[in-house]
Amino acid sequence: MMHWYHSLYMDDKVAKNPERCKKRVMRRRPWKRSYYAVTLAVNEANLFEIIGTRQFFFRRYAYLDLYIVGLAADYKGAVSLLQKIVADICSENPEFRPREYFDKKDFEEGKPEEK
Repeated sequence: MMHWYHSLYMDDKVAKNPERCKKRVMRRRPWKRSYYAVTLAVNEANLFEIIGTRQFFFRRYAYLDLYIVGLAADYKGAVSLLQKIVADICSENPEFRPREYFDKKDFEEGKPEEK
């Protein structure tokens, strides 16, 4: 299941129409349009992951709880979003604890649309 951060980090292309981009990602149709999602890492040893949304087509991702923090149109945009996220966390919390910065209450649940 996908959980979207309430103040989602976006690059310029996604920021033009974020709701349409979110719908495309939740429909899991990689042949339409692909994006890159910055998520909290599933593995506790890591901090973040950059995942191409083409991978969401696979059944494994339907059973994982993905906490999406940022969405970008290309990989370079995702890397710059990740840099911005880390800079924001460091400016507010000098101890750098991203798992405490993003509270699970700050995410809203997104359900794929049925067609």
